[in-house]
Amino acid sequence: MERYPFKQNKNIVDDVIETLYEDPVLKRFFLEHDLSHDTIEDHLNSFMTYNKEHPLCEDCTGLKMCRQDTLGYQPVLEYVNERVRLSYQPCNFLRHSDAQRSIENRVKSMYMPAMISQATLDDFHLTTDSRKTLYKTIMTIMNQVKLDEKVKGLYLTGRYQIGKTYTLGAMANYFAKVNKTVFIGYYPDMVREIKSSIKDGSLESIISELKHVDVLMLDDIGGESPSQWVRDEVLGPILQHRLLDEKLTFFSSNVPLKELDKYLTESDQRADKIKAFRIIERIRGLAEEVIM
Repeated sequence: MERYPFKQNKNIVDDVIETLYEDPVLKRFFLEHDLSHDTIEDHLNSFMTYNKEHPLCEDCTGLKMCRQDTLGYQPVLEYVNERVRLSYQPCNFLRHSDAQRSIENRVKSMYMPAMISQATLDDFHLTTDSRKTLYKTIMTIMNQVKLDEKVKGLYLTGRYQIGKTYTLGAMANYFAKVNKTVFIGYYPDMVREIKSSIKDGSLESIISELKHVDVLMLDDIGGESPSQWVRDEVLGPILQHRLLDEKLTFFSSNVPLKELDKYLTESDQRADKIKAFRIIERIRGLAEEVIM
């Protein structure tokens, strides 16, 4: 708080207090708490500081426009136990910014487009019957999650650039708002990341995270280059763990689920096809297929 050194001259003090009464906010504070002249004089520095600083918050449109010495903190006057206290508290803009940052911190993304961080279901275009049905399905899932009920995820499929990735991102942001941790990743690039993690020793850490995160979203599964090792040693154990623990899991793909086995195999060998089939069955256990 800024100190205002002035001689305790009665006339000067009276003039300052008279000036403070011209501030409608301070005048209301004085009248509301029935402050005497002596009480106002005892806390003159606090009132003068407030008189100087609180107008800086008027007509503010956001943190970028903040004129306070400490960004996002506004002066607040309180009258407690017959004492006036001047403190600094986060303004609405700072609280909103902190809340948004907290939400964003609960969503971890890997190789996803930047627009995903701003995706919202408010932008969901209900242009077709299938989209209206999907929206209702999503809302049902959201309500069940809020009630901490067990629910299956979705396997979103459909042609390229129809909004599958955006839909996953919008759901991810919603889940973060209800305090769920979310991992959303572009699966083809995740496969490359997983392979390279063997060299730096981070593979087990990645697998553990994908097993235990509250909500897992794999975007464009089936778009990766086939790898028996990733399928059997990474994806399979992750999906099996999430299936047993009933962890909420979502997928998007350009490939219908019934055709996904072709993209998960490297050969026509029976054993290879059976292992791909096991992956598909785990996906079916985790998610309902929806065609967009």
